[in-house]
Amino acid sequence: MKLRKVDGLFVLFALAVIVGVSLLPTPKDRNPMIPADAVHQPITVEKDCLQCHVPAGSKPLPERHPRRQDCFRCHARQG
Repeated sequence: MKLRKVDGLFVLFALAVIVGVSLLPTPKDRNPMIPADAVHQPITVEKDCLQCHVPAGSKPLPERHPRRQDCFRCHARQG
């Protein structure tokens, strides 16, 4: 089977799209990291984050923050 020039261009375009999508930043790349301080080091489950990051806590979440409780999915640890 003989490939035409248009077939080769299509394959190159498809590869360029795949490479381009794979280089897009992930949520963990854009979101703030969990600080590497004494307050945050012992935290191992997301529910512990809610001790401070609730509306009445010492460091409430911004209004536009999603109402989720899987913090480690978007926020990575430093170090």
